[in-house]
Amino acid sequence: MTTTMSPTTPLTETEKAVAAQLTADLGPHRIAAQRDIALSTIKGYLKALRTKLHCPGVPQHILVHAILSAGQAPKPTAPGPAPDVSPEQAKLWSALAGHRLALDVAQAAGIAPADVKGQSTELLSVVGANDLTQLVVLGHARGQFGANRGSAAISGADR
Repeated sequence: MTTTMSPTTPLTETEKAVAAQLTADLGPHRIAAQRDIALSTIKGYLKALRTKLHCPGVPQHILVHAILSAGQAPKPTAPGPAPDVSPEQAKLWSALAGHRLALDVAQAAGIAPADVKGQSTELLSVVGANDLTQLVVLGHARGQFGANRGSAAISGADR
């Protein structure tokens, strides 16, 4: 079941900066290096972001989706024209952004659980994304998640 996230707790300026770096497709190691601080400190900021965005324990791509959906970081810019994706691929793209478990992704996308991995790999290739975080960033840049703007759709099982 997908639920709409409740309002976020205000982020500190540092948390906003880390959120912006994360949504710019930088991983925790690169953020720590760029900020010249310990990785453990960045992990602490990420934990605070998850808590304040009401999505503790979610993987990075779902955190990025929550940050962007809640307007807590600038909308990324698309690096070119949007790829042609089928309606089924668009549905999978949205499902991947908001769900962690393959069963939940499958249910949200209307596909068989056994097909999630193969269809996800195909979608990554079509979109030109290297991983799920980049897929989510590109989705927000290209307006793929129009129905979820302003609120992050995150599975209750994923919270």
